[in-house]
Amino acid sequence: MNIKAWFRQISTISLIIIVSLTIFTAPSYAFVPSDKVQINLDHLKQTNECNQCDLSGADLSGADLYGSALLGANLSGADLSEAILTDAKLERADLSGANLSNALLMGITLSSANLTNANLSKADLYNALMDNTTLSGAELTEAELTSAILSETDLSNADAKNVNLDRAILNKANLSGANFSHAKMRNTRLAQANLQDTKLFEADLYRAVMPDTTIYNGDVSKFGAYQ
Repeated sequence: MNIKAWFRQISTISLIIIVSLTIFTAPSYAFVPSDKVQINLDHLKQTNECNQCDLSGADLSGADLYGSALLGANLSGADLSEAILTDAKLERADLSGANLSNALLMGITLSSANLTNANLSKADLYNALMDNTTLSGAELTEAELTSAILSETDLSNADAKNVNLDRAILNKANLSGANFSHAKMRNTRLAQANLQDTKLFEADLYRAVMPDTTIYNGDVSKFGAYQ
């Protein structure tokens, strides 16, 4: 066989292999919103309102949405990390799987919202209204929830280590299976709450209200709570 022809053949095969590998191992790029989501994003940025609209998977990280109206909006899987949502209205919104880590959410309304498996680590939810909210499996590590209202909220299996719930209201809330180790829960109200199998290792429950109607394991008086 002619050596030059042989080298050309080898080079051609090598080129085909390289092109094939490039095609099939192309890097994955960031989420690209659909036309509908992009239109809704533009509307939100212009008006600070997008009630009941589809913003699923949207990148709103660091966005200034102070006082925005997003009632019933679909924000599932959205990135709202470090966003400003102080005094925003998100009643009945779907935020399942959303990233709200380090977000400013003081005074936010999240009544009846769905935050299943959402990431709220280090988020500031001071004085937030979150009654009837679903936070099952949510990440709440080091979140600030002082004076927040979480009555009848589902916090089952949530990871809430080092969370601050001082003076929060959790009456009839479900905390079963959740991890509240090292949590600050001074003067927290837990009437009729469910703390079955809740981890409270070194939690501070000084003067927390846990009457006979509260479900819990063991003697909570050692945590400083009273009935």
